[in-house]
Amino acid sequence: MVFVNKAYPVSTLHKPTIILHCSIPKSSDRERYKSFIVDSNIIATSVYSAQQWALYLDIPNARINVVLPFADPIFGSIIRTKPTKRKRIIFAGRLHPEKGIYTILEMMHQKDMQDNGFTLSIVTAGQHVGVGREITRMLEDYPYAKLIPAQKSVADMAKLLARSDILLMPSVFAEPFGMLSVEAQHAGCRVVASNVGGLPETNCGLLTLVEPRSPLALITGIKQASALGAPTKKERGNARLEFRLDESVDALLKVLKVE
Repeated sequence: MVFVNKAYPVSTLHKPTIILHCSIPKSSDRERYKSFIVDSNIIATSVYSAQQWALYLDIPNARINVVLPFADPIFGSIIRTKPTKRKRIIFAGRLHPEKGIYTILEMMHQKDMQDNGFTLSIVTAGQHVGVGREITRMLEDYPYAKLIPAQKSVADMAKLLARSDILLMPSVFAEPFGMLSVEAQHAGCRVVASNVGGLPETNCGLLTLVEPRSPLALITGIKQASALGAPTKKERGNARLEFRLDESVDALLKVLKVE
């Protein structure tokens, strides 16, 4: 079995498989992507993504297999820190407008967020592109949030989530899935995310969905998640049962017809 990162026209002994894990490309690339799937098995990483790819490629939805990704087991095994008096909110997505960072900034200027015992940390991920660096510079003197460097390993990310209470994913575009939501829930965080794209499919029992592009809706979601309290041992245990490594690998091997 050989994995490649692009759909190169390589002859294979058995029928090849292509995993369409990215967002839907622009219309002008449609014919090129249609050529990628000729005589191939097709995999998408969420029901939503499969439906969108079927429409884009003009093929039956049934032709696309859905293989859900998995959270690294370290997120489910990480030991959480003791709770603090103030709810610890974190935004750990890329610093890009499509990830909803401006919705968060507008939200933080509401009185409810400044008087209700919340603290906000923002991870400075996305420094490899200009917009990420620009937003980081803009936030350097921002009084309502603490900046945290981007995490360089899975273990470091798990530790960061283990000392956070609520993860924000207020995306303003339709994410194909949203793996960070699953990882956070496995780590015992509640997640407040936009009700768009594949994000609703990431529910492990600790997800609160809100209207995108709405600071007030985001505040309401945070209040609801906060009122639910820290997940119990049982709730976190149930969350860890979703999006498991063994289930994902079994599903992939079934599509690949590997015994």
